[in-house]
Amino acid sequence: MSKQSLLWQITPKKGGSPSYLFGTMHVRDLRAFEWLELAKDHLQQCKLFATEFDFLESDPAALAAALTLPEGLDLHQLLRPSAWKNLDRIAKKKLNSSAEVFRKEHPMSVSSTLSMMHLLAETPYSLDETLWHFARSLPIPTTGVESFSEQIETIHRIPLETHVKGLTWLLKNEARHKRRMQKMLRWYSSGDLKSLYQSAKKDAKGMREVLLYRRNKIMAERFVELASSTSLFCAVGAGHLAGGKGMLRLIKKAGFKITPIIYGTA
Repeated sequence: MSKQSLLWQITPKKGGSPSYLFGTMHVRDLRAFEWLELAKDHLQQCKLFATEFDFLESDPAALAAALTLPEGLDLHQLLRPSAWKNLDRIAKKKLNSSAEVFRKEHPMSVSSTLSMMHLLAETPYSLDETLWHFARSLPIPTTGVESFSEQIETIHRIPLETHVKGLTWLLKNEARHKRRMQKMLRWYSSGDLKSLYQSAKKDAKGMREVLLYRRNKIMAERFVELASSTSLFCAVGAGHLAGGKGMLRLIKKAGFKITPIIYGTA
């Protein structure tokens, strides 16, 4: 798995139609879209398309509830005064607003918003959503290797204080985090799964079992189940592919042959 690629052909050892596993970024920055056409070419060869969860399952009300702080809590209470001051400064600089707009938001939601501020929003949909819409247009049936409810459950499995600690770090290290986001885009463009995995593992410090390893196991098991009976194209966050507990290693252990598809040669 040393070769650099975001797209992997997954073939049953006993033969049969190949499936594909593609590492995405959940962003709308065009710098992450260089692999899109290659992914589309292979998606069209498949009979089923899967994202982390099928966007048809999305429940905006449930998501909004999960990303809102429990009754009686607000972010101003949870953050130290210096962190709240930094949030207010960033909100005024980037949003022409104030930290008050985040008062009732879950720290995970605020962290995501701050991260996206360092990237461009150049497309109507994120990369994985773009592929999902493409599959629906063919039309190819869609599914998920997780469920929407499982993703909501993941948010609740992580202690609130852990989320607060992560947000506090981002607020204190805004410039450093911006540089990391730019590095991630460069790693992604070059198909550097190892660096993306190391970055995801570092970002998930204290939450790796919940955010990475447990989810990798669930998604790999469902990938194997689906790919055993049909040709599957599966698009999940690139940080889930590499590593000893990554999806590629788990799928290989389940008896599949994995082969990188090198950009520019397929």
